[in-house]
Amino acid sequence: MITVEDNSVGFGFAEMAYILQLQDTASAGRSAAWLRLTDETANPELQRAGLSSLLARGMATVTDGADVSFTQPVDVVAYTVARAERWTQLDLLQSRTLGDTVVQIESDRTQLLFQPRTMQAWFVLPQDQGLSAEAAQSHIVRQHLEAHPSGGVRLRAEGPEGQLELVVRKGADGWVCAPVDGDVVGPATEPLSDGGLLQWLQSFRSGLALAND
Repeated sequence: MITVEDNSVGFGFAEMAYILQLQDTASAGRSAAWLRLTDETANPELQRAGLSSLLARGMATVTDGADVSFTQPVDVVAYTVARAERWTQLDLLQSRTLGDTVVQIESDRTQLLFQPRTMQAWFVLPQDQGLSAEAAQSHIVRQHLEAHPSGGVRLRAEGPEGQLELVVRKGADGWVCAPVDGDVVGPATEPLSDGGLLQWLQSFRSGLALAND
């Protein structure tokens, strides 16, 4: 599990449904699917409830002309989900039945981490712009597996290269990665260093053949 920092923002499911439908783009539709809110974005009652909630929280304002303006966190989320170019879900597994999830959504200008909470709420954490997407993934993977060495991390990504999957676990001498095709796990790497894990994640994102450290 990632640590939710002070600059994270929580959104209820109605608020997220409203934000996701603000711009009618293909990326917004895919973002809704990755955030498990496709049906909710098509529900007018939920959209009204989401807007009302944002207004009550001071995160949205109705101007004299009936236009709606938003605070910066809402604007950033709305831009990211509507202009997204890549989606990566990291399933942080502690066991076969216990785990957590982080969804990383990247646009041309922004990168956000989404973590689900109870009642279909989402915490949204802006990613440090000085940190590459794969470096953020590496940090999350290592943090989780250091805390849960018998667990694993499954990464599912969608981007220009198509849909890709990868699993990572902690070996006795380093990080072990293997590609996944459906339910079939491919050959595992030799144990990788931290740098080797980062290189694998870079190759995974590009869709290139992944080489051992």
